[in-house]
Amino acid sequence: MTANKKVLLVEDTLTQAIFMQHCLEKMGFSVQLSRSGEKALEYMAQTSDKPTLVFTDINMPGIDGYQLIEALRAANKETLHCLLLLSPAQGDEAEKILASTADGIVFKSGKEDKFIEQVEHAIKLLEQEKTKEAVFFSQAYLHVVHLQ
Repeated sequence: MTANKKVLLVEDTLTQAIFMQHCLEKMGFSVQLSRSGEKALEYMAQTSDKPTLVFTDINMPGIDGYQLIEALRAANKETLHCLLLLSPAQGDEAEKILASTADGIVFKSGKEDKFIEQVEHAIKLLEQEKTKEAVFFSQAYLHVVHLQ
C-alpha cells in the first residue's frame, strides 16, 4: 500500500489542512489537498493517477466524511483505503465510525510528531490487514495513552 506514495487529504479547516499536508509530505507522501468533499470527488473523477490512501475530516459543509467515503467506494473499484480524521472530541462517534465504510481513524493533533505517529500506526495496521474495529481501538488506545 505504501508503494504508491500519493494521498488525498480532505480537510475544510485551512490551518489543519496545511499542518497535516506538511506532516504527510515530511513522511514522503505526495499530497493532493481538497477543502471539501465535493472537490475531492471532482479530483478523483478527473485524475488518472489516483491515490490509494484518503484522509478525510468527518464534519464538513456539504458532503461529510462518511458520505465522501461511500461515494469514493462506489466510484473507485480499485483498492482505496480511507481513514477518518477525528478531533479528540469526536471520540464519542465510535458507533457511527464503526458502522461506516472507513478503514480506520487518525486523531488530529497539533503536534507534528504525534500526528505522524498516528498516521504511521494506521498504515501499519492497514498493511497487516487488520479489521476496522482493530484499527479504531488501537488508534484510540494509542491516542489516549501515548499521544495526549
